[in-house]
Amino acid sequence: MNLDLGSLPEHLLHAPEADIWVCLEPDNSATIGGTHLVASHGQFMFFGPRPAGSAIARERSLGVMATAMTAIAIHAPLSCTIIAASQAVERDATLLARDPYGAGWLFRIQPNALATERTLLLDAIAYRAWLAPRLDRFKPPIDDEDRPNFGQFY
Repeated sequence: MNLDLGSLPEHLLHAPEADIWVCLEPDNSATIGGTHLVASHGQFMFFGPRPAGSAIARERSLGVMATAMTAIAIHAPLSCTIIAASQAVERDATLLARDPYGAGWLFRIQPNALATERTLLLDAIAYRAWLAPRLDRFKPPIDDEDRPNFGQFY
């Protein structure tokens, strides 16, 4: 699991509680995706986005990602209208972990309240500072090294 905070791209903004990155585009739209830290939830097997044209309030669900063990809601970092969801990630959800800041993008959105909500996003430096004391949330709850016989059959 890659917990390297130095690999956060400098040009992106972040919604810290959701571990979502935001790239503001020149046409006033935005591209969003999950950070490389999101892969700590497990190997994603499914991406179920809400349809294009859906209006979503900030912190409400844009869709869901699922692993073999859990489903995770993707929370909107900004109030928005969905322009498109990544068809590549719909076909292959593992792209999120393999290329989170490139081919693994999740949505293109049209922000609806950027002027007031922009201040809720953190730049890479502020996000690193916010994350540093919270990295425990990305570690597995059980460390097999602490339980050497776990999983052994006799």
